Amino acid sequence: MTPILSFAMIAAITPGPNNIILSTNAVNHGFRKTIPLIMGVFFGFLSVLTLCLLGIGEVYKSFPAIALIIKIVAVCFLTYLSYKIFVSSNFSDENKTRQFSFKDIYFFQIINPKAVTVSMSSSAIFIQNKFTYEIEFLLIFLCFVISTSTSAIIWAAIGHSFRNYLNDTKKIIIFNRTMAVLLMSCIFFIIL
Repeated sequence: MTPILSFAMIAAITPGPNNIILSTNAVNHGFRKTIPLIMGVFFGFLSVLTLCLLGIGEVYKSFPAIALIIKIVAVCFLTYLSYKIFVSSNFSDENKTRQFSFKDIYFFQIINPKAVTVSMSSSAIFIQNKFTYEIEFLLIFLCFVISTSTSAIIWAAIGHSFRNYLNDTKKIIIFNRTMAVLLMSCIFFIIL
């Protein structure tokens, strides 16, 4: 279980679209309003992981056209998210723009390149038939329950802690633009 948990923690805690979105949302809307997004990441990622562990990942690998479509949709969605973050200049209390919902982030996991890649890698690496399939499935799933929930809460808490330091419009604009550029940089990993 140690290798699986180590892989899961490293995969979950490293920067990626989910973590950047959670942190940015917590800065702009507070931790409490980020909880639905945390739950969207948690349940969305675990849904993708479950599908890959059940073998759907093989379909994705077997049909490159599906991979291309998912990449195009992911690039479009990340560009849209980056734009929304880039142009945001106030905390939500002052700015009544629409906040992303549980559903938005849940369904984003289907096209989230990091989530799909980590899920497919996990099923390929850790389903080794050393134990029964059910036990290996359960071990992998439990490790990702721990890592995904821990990582999502940490990244949202980090974002929320920055709220106190980003107390004027100029600072929040700089933060949002920095996070938007970081989110856009995820696109290069999709394209490569």
